[in-house]
Amino acid sequence: MTCWKWFGTWLKEAGVEPTEKNKDKIEAVIHKYIGEQSSFGHCSPDWKKAKKEIECNEKMKKEIIGKLKAIA
Repeated sequence: MTCWKWFGTWLKEAGVEPTEKNKDKIEAVIHKYIGEQSSFGHCSPDWKKAKKEIECNEKMKKEIIGKLKAIA
C-alpha cells in the first residue's frame, strides 16, 4: 500500500520528497504513529479518519511532521 500518498501535505511540510528509496521509511513512520496514537485512543485506527483527526489537532500534526522530517 502506498499510504504516503494520502499524507502528501504533511510530507511537503516536513520537506520530504517521496522516492523509491524512502517510501518504505515514510510508510513505517506513518504506520507507527497512527498505530501508537490509536492504541492510546487519540485517533481512529482507520486511516481516513485518523488523517482528519490529526489535521484538526495541531499537536499531533506537529508530532507526525517532526517524525517525517527525520527522514529528510
